[in-house]
Amino acid sequence: AALAGQSFTATPTEPWLTVTPSTGTVPPAGLTLTVTANTAGLPLGTSLGGITITTTPSSPSLRLSSNASTTNTTTLSVNVVQPVSPTSKSTPPPDALIIPAVAHADGFNSHFQSDVRLTNTSPQPLKYQITFTPSGEDGLGNGRQTQIDVDPGRTIALDDILKTWFSSGSSDGSTGTLEIRPLTSTSSKVTSNAITGLANLVTFASSRTFNNTANGTFGQYIPAIPFANFIGKSSGAITLQQIAQSAKYRTNLGLVEGSGQPVSLNIGIFGSNGVKLKDFTVDLKGGQHTQLNSFLATQGLELEDARIEVKVASGSGRVTAYASVLDNQTSDPLLVTPVTITNGGSTKYVLPGVADLAAWHSDVRIFNASSSKVDATLLFVSQTGATQTQPLTLAPNEVKQLDNLLQSTFGVTNDGGALHITTATPANLIATARTYNLTTAGTYGQFISAVTPNDAAALGTRPLQLLQVEESDRYRTNVGLAEVNGQPAKVEVTIVPPDSKVSAVVQLDLAPNEFRQLNQILKSAGLDNTYNARVSVQVIEGAGKVTAYASVIDEQTQDPTLIQAQ
Repeated sequence: AALAGQSFTATPTEPWLTVTPSTGTVPPAGLTLTVTANTAGLPLGTSLGGITITTTPSSPSLRLSSNASTTNTTTLSVNVVQPVSPTSKSTPPPDALIIPAVAHADGFNSHFQSDVRLTNTSPQPLKYQITFTPSGEDGLGNGRQTQIDVDPGRTIALDDILKTWFSSGSSDGSTGTLEIRPLTSTSSKVTSNAITGLANLVTFASSRTFNNTANGTFGQYIPAIPFANFIGKSSGAITLQQIAQSAKYRTNLGLVEGSGQPVSLNIGIFGSNGVKLKDFTVDLKGGQHTQLNSFLATQGLELEDARIEVKVASGSGRVTAYASVLDNQTSDPLLVTPVTITNGGSTKYVLPGVADLAAWHSDVRIFNASSSKVDATLLFVSQTGATQTQPLTLAPNEVKQLDNLLQSTFGVTNDGGALHITTATPANLIATARTYNLTTAGTYGQFISAVTPNDAAALGTRPLQLLQVEESDRYRTNVGLAEVNGQPAKVEVTIVPPDSKVSAVVQLDLAPNEFRQLNQILKSAGLDNTYNARVSVQVIEGAGKVTAYASVIDEQTQDPTLIQAQ
């Protein structure tokens, strides 16, 4: 009604949407538009489109103004689903991808849902079996399963997957794990060994689980983990750092058994000084997912900064873990991804995205997961090209806390870039960063783990893949690139819409160790109102190696979700 008297046009962004009336004048009481989706021919999953409405004042004098017309786009979605059967999961093959936590449920001052993406980058259609296993001891017996086909190069969206596909969460809510199992044979083989580096994979999946509010979303990225990377009794330990239980934050610990076999876990809690504070045991039945909410508080601990280790104490099961750190004011969740402590190491670790910009800054943690002292050099590479170095020594098993990294360590303000950590000989380091906006009403931010040159794309390797890229009235996306090997590289960045029929290609040259962020990459390529896009990053010339990330930012809350390259 506030637009009464203005003329309008309403234009769908997709051919399968129609809107009526599509033109006219807004009456005194306002006007409701009816949108119809023609689902014939739509692919499985979520199809997203929009209605762009342009309004123009009726007054001739106002129409002459340069900003007389106003344009807004509203996003709409339609879900096409397959039948689901009550089928329990079985022991998965090594190449099965498991998203350790999906949700459609209410939490403390929050409502969470999971939007999943699944990409087939192979040249042939692939069939997948998707199994949802609810949380709890009896989850395995209550599993639900369906199958989907994905065309070559296509990315399918499975938005609010538990509600739309598995009819969960309509009343009391539901949480659990999601397994994506390829059923079609391909030339890409995955052995039972843990997948390291840039393996020759063709299937990629990820999830964004977020708190959905009337004023926008606060979310976290949850990667799909190959079953080959679940740990057993002889596979070492999982470490999770930058977790807290305080007046500002609470942390939920998630544990998942993936093989269908029972297991007993030992959870060790370490303070910021590296001293173990407490141990406790958790038993999981085969296939069980459990989330221990505010688990530090239940152990009688209040910690501003802690690290935990998860080990298999007994049993033949295989597990993974995650930690979700939530701001007590905003309920913004930040997922701490698992890192397996091994005997391997690298001479280079890179965090491709640290900042000190207005209220944004990065808190960095570097853990020396060995029994020997490590001498390292920190190199900050600014997005302007400027560099600074500082020495760093880590005692055995020490976690070095570098809060507000750029100011405290390098004396740098109003800048951003990449942090390179180098050692003279291979060292077993685990580096992470939390980059967040500190407001009077709490924080919201994103978490990132360091990569090594072995994880990066090089000439002759497959491209890196970034899923869940969007440019719309809901989200905008920035893509960051960093050269990690100290050598120049020519990079080809390809933007692939969900149907993969057309793509936009950008080529750029990266200098040794250079960091570059491409803001609103889809919009700059003329792809406004593009949903569920995929970005691939490939080195086409040079000896350099490149890593990448996407930062998907909610247009209302400005909350970023960092999507690491796969």
